[in-house]
Amino acid sequence: MYRKKMRGMYISKKALKNQFDPSKFPRETYLLCKLRWGESDRSWIHWVKNYSDNYHAEVYFLEKIFRMKPYTNVNCSITWYLSWSPCVNCCYEILDFLERHKNVKIDIHVARLYFKDSEGTHRGLKKLARSTQVKINVMNMEGKFSCALWDRERYCWYFCCRWKIQPKDFKRNYLPGQHPQVVYLLYEIRWRNGSIWRNWFSNNRNQHAEVNFLENCFSDVPPAPCSITWFLSTSPCGKCSRRILEFLRTHRNVTLEIYAAKLFRHQDMRNRQGLCNLVMNGVSIRIMNLADYSYCWKRFVAYQHGEDDYWPQNFAAYIFLNWRELGHIFLGLPPLLPY
Repeated sequence: MYRKKMRGMYISKKALKNQFDPSKFPRETYLLCKLRWGESDRSWIHWVKNYSDNYHAEVYFLEKIFRMKPYTNVNCSITWYLSWSPCVNCCYEILDFLERHKNVKIDIHVARLYFKDSEGTHRGLKKLARSTQVKINVMNMEGKFSCALWDRERYCWYFCCRWKIQPKDFKRNYLPGQHPQVVYLLYEIRWRNGSIWRNWFSNNRNQHAEVNFLENCFSDVPPAPCSITWFLSTSPCGKCSRRILEFLRTHRNVTLEIYAAKLFRHQDMRNRQGLCNLVMNGVSIRIMNLADYSYCWKRFVAYQHGEDDYWPQNFAAYIFLNWRELGHIFLGLPPLLPY
C-alpha cells in the first residue's frame, strides 16, 4: 500500500518548495535520505513521508525501508533532510535503533522545529545531539547545515531561538507610545491535538503583516479546527480588518484573538470601524498589558541568558491610554487621544 503512493526516488519541485519552506507549516513530514555503505562512492537515495499518525517518517524509514546488510562490520552513513525535526518519541526511536546498530551514523538536517516549546522535545533533541552516532543541524539556504550549531553547552538556546526575533526589534517596535514603520505579528496556532505553532511575520512594501500571515501561513494548511492568537505591534488598519473577516468567513472552524501594543491611526474612522466589525464578528481585541509583554518575551524573543524576563513598568501609562481609546472605539465615542 505504501509503495503504491510513492513517486519514484524523487519528489516534485512543488512538494520540495511547500514542505521545506521554513515560513510554511505543512501537516506532513517529508524525509529525504541518502545512504552510503563503507567507503563506496555510490549513494542510495530515497524519500518517505508520514501518511498517518501510526508511522512518523523517521520511524517508517527505520522499520520499513532500512535493511542492514549481512556483513554488519561495514559502516553505514545515513543523511536525512527532514521538513520537521523529530518529535520526542522519534528521538528515542532513533536512539534505540542506533543502540542496536553501532556501525550506523545519521546526519540530520531539519527545515523547521516541531513542537519547539515542548520540554520533552528539548530533551529528545538534546539526547540526539549528545550521541556520537548523530549530527543534527538546521538547513541553510543551500540545503546544507549550519556549522558549529551543536555546541554542547549552547545548542539548545541556539536551536530553539533561531526562528525568534531579536530583543532590539521587539523593544523598538512594541513601544506603546511610538509608531515605527515596521509592524510585527507574533502568532500562536493551537491545534485540537494539543500542538502549538509559534512564529512571526512583519510587513513589507507590498502588504501588511496581517495579510502576510493569512496568505503565507494558511495557504497550504488543510482545514482543521484551531485557535489563533496574534500579538501585533500595532492594531489592524481598516483594509486588514476586512481581509481578516473574509478569511474567517471561509474558515469557520478558526477563532482569532488579537493583542495589540498600540492603536494604528485611531482617529481614522475606517480603522475604528474595522476594529468594531472584527469584534462584532467574534474576534477578541485587547491592548497588551505588562504580563503580555513578558509572555511574548519568553516565547518569541531570542533573549540572551540573564535576560529571562521583560516587564517594562514605564509602559503602564501608555497601556492605560490605549486601553481607554480602544474602549471609546467599541462604544462608538469620539477619539480620546489627540494623536
